[in-house]
Amino acid sequence: MEFEVLGPLRVRAEGRPAPLSATMPRTLLGMLLARANTPVSVDVLVDALWAGRADPRAAKKLQLHVHRLRRALGDPGRIRFEHSGYTVRVHHDELDAHRFEALLAEGTDPAVADDPARTVTLLRKALGLWRGEPFGDVADVPLLRSEADRLAELRLTGLEALYAAELASGHATAIVPELAELAARHPLRERLQGLLMTALYRAGRQVDALEVYRRTRIALVDELGLEPGAELARLQQAILSGDLDPDVPATPTVVAPAQLPAGVADFTGRDGQLTAIRAHLIESPGPVPISAVAGTAGVGKTTLAVHVAHQLSEQFPDGQLYVNLRGAEAQPLDPAGVLARFLRALGVDGTAIPDDIEERAALYRSRLAGRRVLVLLDNASGEAQLRPLLPGARGCAVLVTSRTRLTGLGARQVDLAVLDGDQAVELLARVAGPPRVAAEPAAAEQIVRLCGCLPLAVRVAGARLGARPHWQLARLATDLADEHHRLDELRLGDLEVRASLALSYDGLDEPGRCAFRRLGLLDAPDFAAWVAAALVGDDEHGDRSQADKLVDALVDAQLLDVAGRDAAGQIRYRFHDLLRTYARELVAKEPEAHRLAAQQRAFAGWFALADGAARRVTSSTFGVPFDSISGWQPDGDVTAAGLADPLAWFEAEWAALLSTVEQARSVGADGLTCALAERLATFFVVRGRYDDWRWICGVMLAAAQHADDTRQQGIALRGLGELDLLQYRLDDSIAWFGQARCAFEEAGDRNGQALATSGLGAAQVEAGRFTDAATNLSQALAELRELGDRRSEAWALRRLGTMHQMQGRNEQAAVSFEQALAVLDELADPLGRASVLERLGAVRTQQGRGREAHALIERALALRREHDDRFGQARALRSLGELYRAEARWDEAMNCLGDSLRLWRELGLARELARTLASLGAVHEKAGNVAAARTTRSEARRLLTEAGLPVPDGLTR
Repeated sequence: MEFEVLGPLRVRAEGRPAPLSATMPRTLLGMLLARANTPVSVDVLVDALWAGRADPRAAKKLQLHVHRLRRALGDPGRIRFEHSGYTVRVHHDELDAHRFEALLAEGTDPAVADDPARTVTLLRKALGLWRGEPFGDVADVPLLRSEADRLAELRLTGLEALYAAELASGHATAIVPELAELAARHPLRERLQGLLMTALYRAGRQVDALEVYRRTRIALVDELGLEPGAELARLQQAILSGDLDPDVPATPTVVAPAQLPAGVADFTGRDGQLTAIRAHLIESPGPVPISAVAGTAGVGKTTLAVHVAHQLSEQFPDGQLYVNLRGAEAQPLDPAGVLARFLRALGVDGTAIPDDIEERAALYRSRLAGRRVLVLLDNASGEAQLRPLLPGARGCAVLVTSRTRLTGLGARQVDLAVLDGDQAVELLARVAGPPRVAAEPAAAEQIVRLCGCLPLAVRVAGARLGARPHWQLARLATDLADEHHRLDELRLGDLEVRASLALSYDGLDEPGRCAFRRLGLLDAPDFAAWVAAALVGDDEHGDRSQADKLVDALVDAQLLDVAGRDAAGQIRYRFHDLLRTYARELVAKEPEAHRLAAQQRAFAGWFALADGAARRVTSSTFGVPFDSISGWQPDGDVTAAGLADPLAWFEAEWAALLSTVEQARSVGADGLTCALAERLATFFVVRGRYDDWRWICGVMLAAAQHADDTRQQGIALRGLGELDLLQYRLDDSIAWFGQARCAFEEAGDRNGQALATSGLGAAQVEAGRFTDAATNLSQALAELRELGDRRSEAWALRRLGTMHQMQGRNEQAAVSFEQALAVLDELADPLGRASVLERLGAVRTQQGRGREAHALIERALALRREHDDRFGQARALRSLGELYRAEARWDEAMNCLGDSLRLWRELGLARELARTLASLGAVHEKAGNVAAARTTRSEARRLLTEAGLPVPDGLTR
């Protein structure tokens, strides 16, 4: 396939034109070819094709145009979607622009400078590929206009090189007509005018040559207010004096620029990034390879770029240009000024530098054409600052650093993160001295951890130690441990972490600065975007679009990291440790009332989401009728997304929720602490987070006691009772339920009292105290029915059924379970239903009704798996294994019991694990595996003994 853009856009497949006449697909293909083999983002394509007009369906329409374009090309694999954009794959020599640039580079290579005839042949071949204006009828799109201008500039550069070679070949008279025509179309292009003057002089037309100079000077003065450059002026003088060498065109001697700053002697790590950058800048098949290094303040972008640039200096013998663009500062450098600096370095006389930035950029590209120069553009503010500074021809390469990701240049992105722990310690050792770090390895690890492994911070810490050889590392580690003064310690001379971070912060708008500061109020290890809206806004509801814009601005400024996408599908964000410290420094200057209000809104947002999720997750262990609490709420879309899969939302937010409970307690928000902790109960059972739940119950109890809230104390005490019942700490469980019942009674909460009584009865069942259990469970059932708490009624019935089952009264057990199922069917409670189905199936197993037992238990297992309830899955698998044992299906029984054992081990419930081992031992015994049965029972006894639980008689032998 042939793609032609050096004229009207044209595609040929096997010599025949491709059916490509509509404007939109032609423009789309042109944009993709302008960045061939490089992804062009959907946003860039949409913005260009729809000329900035808002069209909510633009992305979908773009997909349709891509589909049509693939069909027109007859090769669907040519255009791929990757890295959030579309890429057209172009093979070697398929694109005429690539062939042109390759021939141009070969023809202007210094290696063929001594063979002007070959140069002429190569350049004539290159220029012969042109058919007209680049991209022709589709060049009105800004991106294509820019590429067309670049190609046109390269064509002029090629023509200038061609005529210089023709002159060197002695063809002065022959080229005068075409050279005169070209020079007339570009009267301000001094090199062309100089070539024409030389050709005329060598053709014996000295007067005409001087007339060209006169016209050029007038044009330059009238149009630009500039005198001709030194090179053209010297050429005029040589013609006047008759000293112009008849064989060689006059050319200035230019010293190759070598502007790279000094590298650091203690450069550490970054092997992967170094390899990737070197490979791209040297081996990329594109016209001008660009590598863009992005990362937060102090992460070592400049250090890396300078290091790799020095390594590549021999690959770019015509020079290395460098500039600090000051992109993170209030006044970034104007690219026009940078161009003037670069042009002077490339040998252009100051008086010959145009005022117009586009003309400067064109002259800059001309100077770089045919040379191998590396351009290092450090600390860029964005694409607009960079575009005029990019070379136009192959042979050069560009290395950029920026605190933001630069996606609009077709650059290869290199995202720089902090060092890993070992590399950070290595850097500390190189700066402070290896013997000192080796003598105190623990202190060294603590220092780099407190520095967040940020290279600048580690370097400052090492420099401080180097300046104080009498200090032990432990002293600096102790100083850094004080978060309030940590940034004060990370300062030495002109090295200062705080100042580096401040540049990024100062570059934000006020909402962005406010969001950054106030995110420092939270202890949560990571968070979703809605949190930013809670901290900044004072409305009752969050604005999702505002939240996304705030966090995107912070991510773009490298002040916030993307932690990844969580189980609920949310993008989560997190602070680097030193950035959190800096944010807390800044927010401490706000009025206390503003800080507390922002913090309370964030807490209320987590509560609102947890409340909605908890109401959609049921647990047969912790059923709590929630009271409604008003407060700030996230955007409706955020709430809907969280409620779509409440268990996934709890999983995603678990660490943040634990942190919020503790932080709310620490600031005295006792009511919110209790209410939020209350909402986490059901997730605790379903996911088996037992240690976390015990901790939360303790925090909740302390908060309720501090607030003198006896009802919340009852909820916390009942939670501890249910937890100890699960973990078979029956004496503790009975005590907690007794205290909970008293607390609810004092609070006048009949429902809570009935729930505590139900739990007390369940604990008494497990302890074998059936008479007391029957009394309490019957009392609880009657009370719950009177109060109309249908869900808790079902759970009380389930507990009565379990009591009857343990007493061998299977018919009564089945009646209780069936009554519970009838209630749960009304409530559409799948997990509650699964719990009862499994227990009823166990009863049918004992009754010898295998077919019915299979249907019940397998349905329960399916429901448990559907809701990812590991506790319930473990119970159902055990019941199914016991059913297979009753049917003498030993292999199926061992498989089910083995799967159950794996889940119990994950959950860490010794009693349930031992009971399942006992069942497995019985299967081994029935199957004739006496040794395996003995080993299994021995393990069960060991587990119970280590857990301090009683060993049943069946396991003592």
